[in-house]
Amino acid sequence: MELNARNQSISELRSRNKTLTTGIVLIAFALFMAILKLFFQTEIVILQTPGMPDNSVIERTAMDKGAQRATLSAVTSNLAQINPANAEYQKAFLQAFLAPAAFTKVSAEINAKVAKQSSERELGSYYFILRRYEYDPALNRHFVLGEVHTVNAAKDSAQPYVFEYITHIENYRMLIDDVITYTGDRAHNSEWIEANKK
Repeated sequence: MELNARNQSISELRSRNKTLTTGIVLIAFALFMAILKLFFQTEIVILQTPGMPDNSVIERTAMDKGAQRATLSAVTSNLAQINPANAEYQKAFLQAFLAPAAFTKVSAEINAKVAKQSSERELGSYYFILRRYEYDPALNRHFVLGEVHTVNAAKDSAQPYVFEYITHIENYRMLIDDVITYTGDRAHNSEWIEANKK
């Protein structure tokens, strides 16, 4: 009797040991796969700007064109809306998207614009209406074209503007390396440069 009970106990222990060993191996494999997935993960959503498509793909060093367009539209809108009352807020917003050298340049331009508006007592409001977005792969530049509206008293005047951006994607963020603005409704893209060579 004791021998049968002993053999039955050893058999149960072996069965439990086999079950526990299998469970530990499966958990170790699942943990290894999770670590491997985390290590090689390239897609993540960090920052969404207004107008960004729901299915935007933002990777460590790449971003789809819809996400780039939305980000640059938001930056352009903030650049166009600067006045003495909101200049500090706009600089804080823009700092998240501009590379340090570009932010230094743009910040100085904002300060100069605000000083000029204050001295001329030009305290109207400004807004931007987007007309179109273009990307030139030959130059690797983005162009946001539209109208900058100035509202003073009861008057709303519009002027066509082009905002040209040099950008790169770094650590899941679009960083703007340079901002170039000029009046007009034609982007200075590779086609425009070729047409204006003399």
